[in-house]
Amino acid sequence: MFLRFVLIAVMLAISACSSHTPSPHVSANKVMTGSYKVKRGDTLYSIASRHGWSFKELARYNGISAPYAVNVGQTIRFGGSKTTTRTTTTTASKGKPVAPATNVTLRGWAWPLQGTVIGRYSAADKLSKGIRIAATQGQPVFASLGGKVAFATNIRGYGNLIILQHGTSHASVYGHNSKLLVKEGQTVSKGQKIAEAGDLDADRVQLYFEIRQNGKPVNPLSVLPAES
Repeated sequence: MFLRFVLIAVMLAISACSSHTPSPHVSANKVMTGSYKVKRGDTLYSIASRHGWSFKELARYNGISAPYAVNVGQTIRFGGSKTTTRTTTTTASKGKPVAPATNVTLRGWAWPLQGTVIGRYSAADKLSKGIRIAATQGQPVFASLGGKVAFATNIRGYGNLIILQHGTSHASVYGHNSKLLVKEGQTVSKGQKIAEAGDLDADRVQLYFEIRQNGKPVNPLSVLPAES
């Protein structure tokens, strides 16, 4: 009788434990509703990991293409319809005028690498949103302006890629490197060596370089000092 009582108690304990075990097919940490506004120091990768998403999945959901740059104040959605998002934006714009975008100036920017420009920016060409600078293997790549490393990883089509965030409005992109010398979250100064040039995902050794204002590419040659 006593042994039977013990067996029943053990079975009830096992049943209670199993009833509280979450299904292995459900991600208890994945946020599926709401939105998040990008803050200083955020990257798409860090936002995704904190909310239980893969950064590529979150990029696709929000229509963010490589090299996956995000800007301070940008809204990242985890759920809800696009119609709701548009309505909210329209209502907000009526109540409060949108501040004009900060103008990009020549002040402060420096060439990230010394070499001949072999590919120029084109507003009409989706594949030419920056410039391509000829380089030699291992040639030093420098930060064009001081800032914070928002992204430092290998991205298909860009090779080893670095994105630097400069304040709240600007970012610079450095692609096809053979070696990255900085990590995400690191603060760098203007002229600091951040990478070594290479030909990863390119037909020759070069640096792919972009400057973005409020998430939109601008012609780097209109921002950088005149070529000497």
